[in-house]
Amino acid sequence: MKINTFTNLAFRVLIYLALRKNQTVKTSEIADAYFVSFNHLKKVITLLIDQGYIIGTKGRGGGIRLAKEANLINIGEVFRLTIEDVALAECFASPTNKCVISPTCRLKTILQDAADKFISELDQFTLHDLVKDREGALAMHLAIDFIEVE
Repeated sequence: MKINTFTNLAFRVLIYLALRKNQTVKTSEIADAYFVSFNHLKKVITLLIDQGYIIGTKGRGGGIRLAKEANLINIGEVFRLTIEDVALAECFASPTNKCVISPTCRLKTILQDAADKFISELDQFTLHDLVKDREGALAMHLAIDFIEVE
């Protein structure tokens, strides 16, 4: 299983902002730190703003910052918000499903249960859990100064 680029970037933006607690950060700064497309990152940031995870301000001194404390941002919620509805197997892709054993096959149920457990596991963690006790190392890899997460 592999998460899509959009979801991956959403997590990376949130981690970056958690390290820069209460500081306004330019989108270009995050794009440069992660070596990712500015335009793709803008789409991710727009969604995170629309959903209330980050605050964006326009203008010369503008930028983005977390809208909530890191311990209030649930990883499972962000995952659900950003993940594409991807068919795990052909039987998930109706009406294009051409698998002849679909009516009696248990694979669809097993895969759905596994996906539900995967997401349920993510629900156990917050953004704070992703950065806690790793701030210095993360900041070093991103070549930034960090503000200590409480």
